[in-house]
Amino acid sequence: MKQEIFVEGIKCEGCAKGVKEKFESVKGVESVSVDLKSKKVTVNAQSIVDKATFDAVLEGTKYSVVE
Repeated sequence: MKQEIFVEGIKCEGCAKGVKEKFESVKGVESVSVDLKSKKVTVNAQSIVDKATFDAVLEGTKYSVVE
């Protein structure tokens, strides 16, 4: 299942890499790509992952999921 999520706080390639690694750690996530300009994260997972799960993996970082 493909999901598109917007994440605030992504400003550079290092940021994009950090968010990608965090999202890849979520159970069931198969691939993640981050568009630096739009701050859009595309996630391919075995099933839909709820926003709260992505919020949880970003907790304590400078990044946040945008509604």
